[in-house]
Amino acid sequence: MTYSLGVKGVRAGNYAQPQTLTVSDEQAVAGGQSLAMQNGTHFLCKGPDGREAYYRIDAERSIPGQTPVLIPTGRF
Repeated sequence: MTYSLGVKGVRAGNYAQPQTLTVSDEQAVAGGQSLAMQNGTHFLCKGPDGREAYYRIDAERSIPGQTPVLIPTGRF
């Protein structure tokens, strides 16, 4: 999994202290975000501590090409 584009996403839930996550390169571009929203794709994101976990893009609160809102899926 690569994170070379450095696109950030915000974890849904705690809006008082948003946790910034780095989105994988496949879902970093607007086309990849749109496809992930349509399909409900689960993908890896890197947290601020460097650990990876699975997330999906919240299609109701995200616009492709902008900072996506990410929902943890609980899949490891």
